[in-house]
Amino acid sequence: MASKQALGEVTGTGATILSLIQDPPDLPARQLGGLIEAARCELGAETARVLIADYALVSLQELGEDGPTGARQSIEGTLAGRSFARHEIVVSRGTPTTIWAPLAEGSDRFGVLELEHASWSDGLHHLLQPVLRILVLALISKCRYTDSVLRSRRTEPLSLAAEMQWDLLPPLTCSTSRASVSGILEPAYSIGGDSFDFSLNSNRLDFAIFDAVGHGMSAVLMSVAAVTSLRNARRSGSELAAVYQETDKLIEEQFGLSSFVTAQFGSLAIDTGELTWLNAGHPRPLLVRDDSCTGELSCRPSLPMGLGGSVVAITTDRLQPGDRVLFFTDGVTEARSPDGDQFGVPQLADLLVRATLDRLSTAETVRRLSGSVLAHNGAALRDDATLLLIDYHGSDGPDPH
Repeated sequence: MASKQALGEVTGTGATILSLIQDPPDLPARQLGGLIEAARCELGAETARVLIADYALVSLQELGEDGPTGARQSIEGTLAGRSFARHEIVVSRGTPTTIWAPLAEGSDRFGVLELEHASWSDGLHHLLQPVLRILVLALISKCRYTDSVLRSRRTEPLSLAAEMQWDLLPPLTCSTSRASVSGILEPAYSIGGDSFDFSLNSNRLDFAIFDAVGHGMSAVLMSVAAVTSLRNARRSGSELAAVYQETDKLIEEQFGLSSFVTAQFGSLAIDTGELTWLNAGHPRPLLVRDDSCTGELSCRPSLPMGLGGSVVAITTDRLQPGDRVLFFTDGVTEARSPDGDQFGVPQLADLLVRATLDRLSTAETVRRLSGSVLAHNGAALRDDATLLLIDYHGSDGPDPH
């Protein structure tokens, strides 16, 4: 019974998990099971397991000692998936009662904790959060020493190019009270030349989206070079024009004149809403304001990086609280159905507005949009499709989670 006995077990919430962190055994991979068992004991549950989201964010699978175990379950249409997608605790009362609680590093979701209780009291809800925070920190810490969690993210083999891109990416989502950003890559298991990047610096959110010409390893190497060059220039304090020139020179010198990378990159001043950005031959982003799509943001394009061009324009747009700006690669709008119909900008804009009206979070919006592109395509994508969404909340934004 998870009543007085369970409450007694959790009075020192997180103590068992903390002891495992402070006195780790020799094999970190085996410790993951110990961490989950410690969480079960702290919460007085009969059973506990961690379900990890796959790279494509379409399914959940149990974390085992050396990778995934058990059957996969879809995020769509399941209670575990509802907890993940909505970032909320879900309770299914019965014998036993099952509880699903989201696992996330800040706003970056990676799975759910599933608990079974012989008897669940709503008074135990407040005990979940401290245990979840400690469990998340412990799992992230142990990920540095084992492949178990990353193996559990795979529903099929990753290509070498995709492995490189995933290792290069920042967390998929970052949220503050003033702004949120989230990105997603498809096809998740064979992504090539597409990538994105962001960094929250002081009162500024820096961002970028890339699309390297070609496919496979040659494209991913260009993308890696472009992302790394941009990060290096940004961290050195370079202005946008210098970032463009340095990356353009690198691509030209290392890959030749027939190689290039389209991109958009810039920064959002989160205290004022000023969006300053540069367009290097990339599709124009969409703006949603007051729950409707007002069209595309415009910046006169410079040549793609690697073609020896110069900066044509740097544009500043003033965002209003509640605005959403969606950046995307051409693989999104050019995805074709089995009948040959393009996904297109109008459909992308319509789905973005619907997600906005449904008040979906930044992360859930890009997950749903990406799923719509895959559903429209009906087969393997012929080109990479990447989305990067920025939500500007203003000075009094919502809870970032």
